[in-house]
Amino acid sequence: MRANISQSFSQPIRLSLAAVAAISIAAGLSACGGNANIAGDDAAVRNIDTVVVIYAENRGFDTLYGLFPGANGIPGVNPSSKGAYLPQVDVDGAVLPVLPPTWGGMTAPGQSKVITQAQSAGMPNKPFQIDGKDGVALEASVVTRDLVHRFYNNQMQINGGRNDRFATYSDAGGLSMGYYDGSNMAMWQLAKEYTLADNFFMGSFGGSFQNHQYLICACTPQYPNADKSPAKGGISKVEFDAQGNFVRLTPAPSTPKSVLGGAPKYANDGTLTPADDKGMYYAVNTMQPAYQPSNVAAPASDAAKLYADPDSASTLPPQTQKNIGDRRRRRAIASSRRRPRTSSSITSRSTISPTWIRSRTPLTVPSI
Repeated sequence: MRANISQSFSQPIRLSLAAVAAISIAAGLSACGGNANIAGDDAAVRNIDTVVVIYAENRGFDTLYGLFPGANGIPGVNPSSKGAYLPQVDVDGAVLPVLPPTWGGMTAPGQSKVITQAQSAGMPNKPFQIDGKDGVALEASVVTRDLVHRFYNNQMQINGGRNDRFATYSDAGGLSMGYYDGSNMAMWQLAKEYTLADNFFMGSFGGSFQNHQYLICACTPQYPNADKSPAKGGISKVEFDAQGNFVRLTPAPSTPKSVLGGAPKYANDGTLTPADDKGMYYAVNTMQPAYQPSNVAAPASDAAKLYADPDSASTLPPQTQKNIGDRRRRRAIASSRRRPRTSSSITSRSTISPTWIRSRTPLTVPSI
Protein backbone atom coordinates (compact mmCIF):
# COMPACT_ATOMS: atom_id res chain seq x y z
CA MET A 1 0.00 0.00 0.00
CA ARG A 2 1.04 3.62 -0.39
CA ALA A 3 2.96 5.11 2.48
CA ASN A 4 1.24 7.59 4.77
CA ILE A 5 4.16 9.96 4.47
CA SER A 6 2.42 12.88 6.17
CA GLN A 7 2.25 11.12 9.53
CA SER A 8 6.02 11.16 9.75
CA PHE A 9 6.10 14.93 9.26
CA SER A 10 3.80 15.77 12.16
CA GLN A 11 5.64 14.12 15.05
CA PRO A 12 7.50 16.49 17.42
CA ILE A 13 11.11 16.16 18.46
CA ARG A 14 12.96 18.04 21.14
CA LEU A 15 15.13 20.88 19.84
CA SER A 16 18.57 21.66 21.16
CA LEU A 17 18.32 25.08 22.73
CA ALA A 18 15.56 27.42 22.13
CA ALA A 19 13.72 30.25 23.55
CA VAL A 20 11.06 32.69 22.66
CA ALA A 21 12.37 33.44 19.18
CA ALA A 22 9.81 31.31 17.37
CA ILE A 23 7.00 32.86 19.39
CA SER A 24 8.50 36.28 18.83
CA ILE A 25 8.46 35.69 15.08
CA ALA A 26 4.73 35.02 15.14
CA ALA A 27 3.89 37.80 17.56
CA GLY A 28 6.46 40.29 16.30
CA LEU A 29 5.68 39.99 12.62
CA SER A 30 1.98 40.16 13.35
CA ALA A 31 2.53 43.32 15.36
CA CYS A 32 4.79 44.80 12.71
CA GLY A 33 1.94 44.31 10.29
CA GLY A 34 -0.02 46.92 12.21
CA ASN A 35 -2.58 44.77 14.04
CA ALA A 36 -4.65 47.31 15.93
CA ASN A 37 -6.35 44.57 17.94
CA ILE A 38 -3.24 43.60 19.94
CA ALA A 39 -4.06 44.23 23.59
CA GLY A 40 -1.96 46.52 25.76
CA ASP A 41 0.97 48.72 24.90
CA ASP A 42 2.73 47.04 21.99
CA ALA A 43 4.97 49.97 21.09
CA ALA A 44 8.13 47.99 21.87
CA VAL A 45 7.02 45.11 19.68
CA ARG A 46 6.14 47.45 16.83
CA ASN A 47 9.71 48.76 16.91
CA ILE A 48 11.06 45.31 16.00
CA ASP A 49 12.48 45.52 12.50
CA THR A 50 14.26 42.19 12.13
CA VAL A 51 14.06 38.87 13.96
CA VAL A 52 17.20 36.74 13.67
CA VAL A 53 16.99 32.99 14.26
CA ILE A 54 20.27 31.10 14.64
CA TYR A 55 20.50 27.37 14.02
CA ALA A 56 23.49 26.02 15.95
CA GLU A 57 23.61 22.71 14.19
CA ASN A 58 24.36 19.15 15.20
CA ARG A 59 23.58 19.50 18.89
CA GLY A 60 20.74 18.17 20.98
CA PHE A 61 19.49 20.13 23.98
CA ASP A 62 21.09 17.76 26.48
CA THR A 63 24.41 17.83 24.62
CA LEU A 64 25.06 21.44 25.65
CA TYR A 65 22.41 22.35 28.23
CA GLY A 66 21.75 19.05 29.97
CA LEU A 67 23.38 20.30 33.19
CA PHE A 68 21.63 23.68 33.20
CA PRO A 69 20.22 24.32 36.71
CA GLY A 70 16.44 23.91 36.78
CA ALA A 71 16.27 22.52 33.25
CA ASN A 72 14.75 19.20 32.25
CA GLY A 73 18.19 17.90 31.38
CA ILE A 74 20.27 14.73 31.69
CA PRO A 75 18.25 12.02 33.48
CA GLY A 76 19.98 10.81 36.61
CA VAL A 77 22.57 13.59 36.41
CA ASN A 78 20.68 16.88 36.50
CA PRO A 79 18.49 16.87 39.65
CA SER A 80 15.79 18.87 37.87
CA SER A 81 15.39 16.28 35.11
CA LYS A 82 11.82 15.00 34.94
CA GLY A 83 12.52 11.71 33.19
CA ALA A 84 14.42 8.50 33.75
CA TYR A 85 17.14 7.14 31.53
CA LEU A 86 16.22 4.12 29.45
CA PRO A 87 19.33 2.10 28.52
CA GLN A 88 20.19 1.94 24.84
CA VAL A 89 19.08 -1.28 23.17
CA ASP A 90 20.47 -3.34 20.31
CA VAL A 91 18.86 -3.98 16.94
CA ASP A 92 16.92 -6.91 18.41
CA GLY A 93 15.66 -4.85 21.38
CA ALA A 94 18.01 -6.38 23.95
CA VAL A 95 19.69 -3.96 26.37
CA LEU A 96 23.27 -3.28 25.29
CA PRO A 97 25.88 -4.38 27.87
CA VAL A 98 28.00 -1.34 26.91
CA LEU A 99 27.75 1.49 24.43
CA PRO A 100 29.03 0.73 20.94
CA PRO A 101 32.36 2.31 20.01
CA THR A 102 32.41 5.64 18.23
CA TRP A 103 32.91 4.36 14.72
CA GLY A 104 35.99 5.85 13.12
CA GLY A 105 37.07 7.51 16.38
CA MET A 106 35.64 10.42 18.33
CA THR A 107 37.78 13.23 17.01
CA ALA A 108 37.68 14.87 13.62
CA PRO A 109 40.84 14.79 11.46
CA GLY A 110 43.53 17.33 12.31
CA GLN A 111 42.73 17.78 16.00
CA SER A 112 45.45 18.24 18.61
CA LYS A 113 43.97 15.44 20.70
CA VAL A 114 42.88 12.12 19.22
CA ILE A 115 40.40 9.58 20.63
CA THR A 116 40.42 6.46 18.48
CA GLN A 117 37.60 4.00 17.93
CA ALA A 118 39.35 1.47 20.16
CA GLN A 119 39.73 4.01 22.96
CA SER A 120 35.99 4.72 22.84
CA ALA A 121 34.95 1.07 23.21
CA GLY A 122 33.38 -0.48 26.32
CA MET A 123 31.86 2.64 27.87
CA PRO A 124 28.94 2.11 30.28
CA ASN A 125 25.45 2.18 28.78
CA LYS A 126 24.48 5.64 30.00
CA PRO A 127 25.03 9.29 29.10
CA PHE A 128 28.62 10.43 29.65
CA GLN A 129 30.25 13.83 29.95
CA ILE A 130 32.64 14.17 27.02
CA ASP A 131 34.73 16.80 28.79
CA GLY A 132 34.47 15.10 32.18
CA LYS A 133 36.44 12.45 34.05
CA ASP A 134 33.72 9.83 33.51
CA GLY A 135 33.97 10.33 29.78
CA VAL A 136 37.06 10.85 27.67
CA ALA A 137 38.21 14.21 29.09
CA LEU A 138 37.90 15.78 25.65
CA GLU A 139 37.79 19.57 25.86
CA ALA A 140 34.92 21.32 24.12
CA SER A 141 37.42 23.10 21.89
CA VAL A 142 38.37 19.77 20.27
CA VAL A 143 36.16 19.06 17.26
CA THR A 144 34.47 15.68 17.35
CA ARG A 145 33.37 13.64 14.35
CA ASP A 146 29.99 14.32 12.80
CA LEU A 147 26.88 12.36 13.84
CA VAL A 148 24.06 11.27 11.58
CA HIS A 149 21.15 13.71 11.53
CA ARG A 150 18.68 12.47 8.95
CA PHE A 151 14.93 12.17 8.65
CA TYR A 152 14.31 8.44 8.88
CA ASN A 153 17.29 7.65 11.12
CA ASN A 154 16.02 10.14 13.69
CA GLN A 155 12.64 8.43 13.91
CA MET A 156 14.31 5.07 14.38
CA GLN A 157 16.45 6.53 17.16
CA ILE A 158 13.46 8.05 18.97
CA ASN A 159 11.71 4.67 18.77
CA GLY A 160 8.20 5.88 19.50
CA GLY A 161 9.33 8.19 22.29
CA ARG A 162 11.50 5.75 24.24
CA ASN A 163 14.69 7.42 22.93
CA ASP A 164 16.56 4.16 23.46
CA ARG A 165 18.10 3.64 20.01
CA PHE A 166 20.23 6.72 19.48
CA ALA A 167 23.44 4.73 19.76
CA THR A 168 21.91 1.87 17.76
CA TYR A 169 21.08 3.87 14.65
CA SER A 170 23.88 6.42 14.74
CA ASP A 171 26.84 6.23 12.40
CA ALA A 172 28.84 7.55 15.38
CA GLY A 173 27.81 4.83 17.82
CA GLY A 174 28.26 5.69 21.50
CA LEU A 175 29.21 9.31 20.88
CA SER A 176 25.50 10.04 20.49
CA MET A 177 25.18 9.64 24.29
CA GLY A 178 27.84 12.24 25.09
CA TYR A 179 27.23 15.70 26.55
CA TYR A 180 29.27 18.69 27.73
CA ASP A 181 29.35 21.00 30.70
CA GLY A 182 28.19 24.05 28.80
CA SER A 183 28.46 26.51 31.68
CA ASN A 184 31.41 28.32 30.09
CA MET A 185 29.55 29.02 26.84
CA ALA A 186 28.43 32.56 26.09
CA MET A 187 24.96 31.31 25.20
CA TRP A 188 24.67 29.60 28.59
CA GLN A 189 25.01 33.04 30.15
CA LEU A 190 22.35 34.42 27.79
CA ALA A 191 20.07 31.57 28.82
CA LYS A 192 20.50 32.64 32.46
CA GLU A 193 19.47 36.19 31.55
CA TYR A 194 16.57 35.36 29.28
CA THR A 195 14.64 32.17 28.55
CA LEU A 196 15.83 28.61 28.01
CA ALA A 197 13.10 26.48 26.44
CA ASP A 198 14.03 23.03 27.67
CA ASN A 199 10.94 21.37 26.17
CA PHE A 200 10.88 23.03 22.77
CA PHE A 201 10.18 20.86 19.75
CA MET A 202 11.36 21.32 16.21
CA GLY A 203 9.02 20.92 13.29
CA SER A 204 10.57 17.92 11.57
CA PHE A 205 12.78 14.95 12.20
CA GLY A 206 16.41 14.96 11.18
CA GLY A 207 18.52 17.90 10.09
CA SER A 208 18.11 21.63 9.73
CA PHE A 209 17.51 21.36 5.97
CA GLN A 210 13.84 20.56 6.41
CA ASN A 211 13.52 22.58 9.61
CA HIS A 212 14.59 25.67 7.69
CA GLN A 213 11.65 25.02 5.41
CA TYR A 214 9.36 24.61 8.40
CA LEU A 215 10.53 27.92 9.85
CA ILE A 216 9.45 29.91 6.80
CA CYS A 217 6.82 27.65 5.26
CA ALA A 218 5.68 24.91 7.69
CA CYS A 219 5.95 22.59 4.71
CA THR A 220 8.18 19.92 3.20
CA PRO A 221 9.90 20.53 -0.16
CA GLN A 222 8.21 18.63 -2.96
CA TYR A 223 9.80 16.81 -5.87
CA PRO A 224 7.14 15.85 -8.45
CA ASN A 225 7.92 12.84 -10.63
CA ALA A 226 11.17 12.21 -8.78
CA ASP A 227 11.19 8.65 -10.07
CA LYS A 228 11.74 10.02 -13.57
CA SER A 229 14.23 12.72 -12.56
CA PRO A 230 18.01 12.99 -12.10
CA ALA A 231 17.34 12.53 -8.35
CA LYS A 232 15.63 9.14 -8.70
CA GLY A 233 18.59 7.43 -7.05
CA GLY A 234 17.88 9.41 -3.90
CA ILE A 235 14.46 7.83 -3.25
CA SER A 236 14.85 6.10 0.11
CA LYS A 237 13.99 2.43 0.56
CA VAL A 238 11.81 2.17 3.63
CA GLU A 239 9.36 -0.23 5.25
CA PHE A 240 5.83 0.61 6.42
CA ASP A 241 3.23 -1.23 8.47
CA ALA A 242 -0.25 -2.18 7.29
CA GLN A 243 -1.55 1.30 8.14
CA GLY A 244 1.16 3.00 6.10
CA ASN A 245 3.16 4.18 9.10
CA PHE A 246 6.95 4.29 8.86
CA VAL A 247 8.72 1.36 10.51
CA ARG A 248 12.36 1.54 9.43
CA LEU A 249 14.84 2.10 6.65
CA THR A 250 15.29 -1.14 4.75
CA PRO A 251 18.50 -2.75 6.07
CA ALA A 252 21.24 -3.67 3.62
CA PRO A 253 22.09 -7.38 3.44
CA SER A 254 25.52 -6.56 4.91
CA THR A 255 24.26 -4.66 7.96
CA PRO A 256 25.65 -6.03 11.25
CA LYS A 257 23.32 -8.18 13.34
CA SER A 258 24.37 -6.19 16.41
CA VAL A 259 25.36 -2.55 16.71
CA LEU A 260 28.39 -3.71 18.69
CA GLY A 261 29.65 -5.22 15.45
CA GLY A 262 29.50 -2.05 13.38
CA ALA A 263 27.41 0.89 12.26
CA PRO A 264 24.09 0.08 10.54
CA LYS A 265 23.89 -0.10 6.76
CA TYR A 266 20.82 0.54 4.61
CA ALA A 267 19.62 -0.41 1.16
CA ASN A 268 19.20 3.28 0.34
CA ASP A 269 19.10 6.10 2.91
CA GLY A 270 18.45 8.86 0.39
CA THR A 271 17.33 12.46 0.22
CA LEU A 272 13.75 11.73 -0.85
CA THR A 273 10.75 9.85 0.50
CA PRO A 274 8.91 7.24 -1.53
CA ALA A 275 5.77 8.56 -3.25
CA ASP A 276 2.78 9.25 -0.99
CA ASP A 277 -0.77 8.20 -1.82
CA LYS A 278 -1.01 11.10 -4.28
CA GLY A 279 2.20 10.21 -6.04
CA MET A 280 4.25 13.08 -4.56
CA TYR A 281 7.85 12.70 -3.40
CA TYR A 282 9.34 14.89 -0.66
CA ALA A 283 12.88 16.08 0.07
CA VAL A 284 13.63 15.30 3.71
CA ASN A 285 17.43 15.31 3.72
CA THR A 286 19.75 17.97 2.38
CA MET A 287 19.30 19.01 -1.23
CA GLN A 288 20.30 22.19 -3.00
CA PRO A 289 18.16 25.12 -4.21
CA ALA A 290 17.40 25.58 -7.88
CA TYR A 291 18.90 29.08 -7.69
CA GLN A 292 22.33 30.44 -6.85
CA PRO A 293 24.00 30.54 -4.41
CA SER A 294 24.08 26.76 -4.33
CA ASN A 295 26.59 23.99 -3.76
CA VAL A 296 25.59 22.83 -7.24
CA ALA A 297 27.34 24.83 -9.96
CA ALA A 298 25.43 26.58 -12.71
CA PRO A 299 25.02 24.69 -16.00
CA ALA A 300 27.27 25.67 -18.87
CA SER A 301 24.29 27.21 -20.66
CA ASP A 302 23.69 29.67 -17.80
CA ALA A 303 26.13 32.48 -18.62
CA ALA A 304 24.76 34.70 -15.85
CA LYS A 305 25.17 31.86 -13.33
CA LEU A 306 21.76 32.42 -11.78
CA TYR A 307 20.69 28.80 -11.45
CA ALA A 308 21.93 25.47 -10.17
CA ASP A 309 22.34 22.70 -12.71
CA PRO A 310 18.88 21.05 -12.96
CA ASP A 311 20.50 17.82 -14.14
CA SER A 312 22.26 17.36 -10.81
CA ALA A 313 20.77 14.75 -8.46
CA SER A 314 21.22 17.24 -5.62
CA THR A 315 19.13 20.06 -7.16
CA LEU A 316 15.54 20.54 -6.03
CA PRO A 317 13.01 21.89 -8.50
CA PRO A 318 11.71 25.40 -7.67
CA GLN A 319 9.30 25.40 -4.73
CA THR A 320 5.95 27.21 -4.83
CA GLN A 321 4.41 26.59 -1.39
CA LYS A 322 3.21 29.64 0.50
CA ASN A 323 5.78 30.98 2.95
CA ILE A 324 5.95 33.57 5.69
CA GLY A 325 6.91 36.24 3.16
CA ASP A 326 3.71 35.60 1.21
CA ARG A 327 1.68 35.84 4.39
CA ARG A 328 3.36 39.07 5.42
CA ARG A 329 2.74 40.62 2.01
CA ARG A 330 -0.89 39.54 2.11
CA ARG A 331 -1.29 41.00 5.57
CA ALA A 332 0.40 44.22 4.53
CA ILE A 333 -1.95 44.59 1.58
CA ALA A 334 -4.98 43.91 3.75
CA SER A 335 -3.76 46.38 6.38
CA SER A 336 -3.09 49.10 3.81
CA ARG A 337 -6.65 48.77 2.53
CA ARG A 338 -8.01 49.32 6.03
CA ARG A 339 -5.77 52.24 6.97
CA PRO A 340 -5.25 55.68 5.41
CA ARG A 341 -1.99 55.83 3.49
CA THR A 342 0.23 58.00 5.64
CA SER A 343 3.97 58.31 5.90
CA SER A 344 3.89 55.98 8.92
CA SER A 345 1.93 53.27 7.13
CA ILE A 346 3.93 53.22 3.91
CA THR A 347 6.70 50.84 4.92
CA SER A 348 9.15 48.70 3.07
CA ARG A 349 8.18 45.05 3.19
CA SER A 350 10.90 42.46 2.89
CA THR A 351 10.42 39.37 0.78
CA ILE A 352 11.88 35.91 1.03
CA SER A 353 13.88 34.99 -2.04
CA PRO A 354 13.75 31.52 -3.56
CA THR A 355 17.34 30.97 -2.42
CA TRP A 356 17.33 28.90 0.75
CA ILE A 357 19.84 28.65 3.54
CA ARG A 358 22.21 25.80 2.77
CA SER A 359 22.86 23.63 5.76
CA ARG A 360 22.98 20.17 7.20
CA THR A 361 21.17 20.01 10.55
CA PRO A 362 19.07 21.86 13.11
CA LEU A 363 19.29 22.84 16.21
CA THR A 364 19.26 26.14 18.08
CA VAL A 365 16.90 29.05 18.41
CA PRO A 366 18.49 31.36 20.98
CA SER A 367 16.74 33.68 23.41
CA ILE A 368 16.24 37.26 22.28
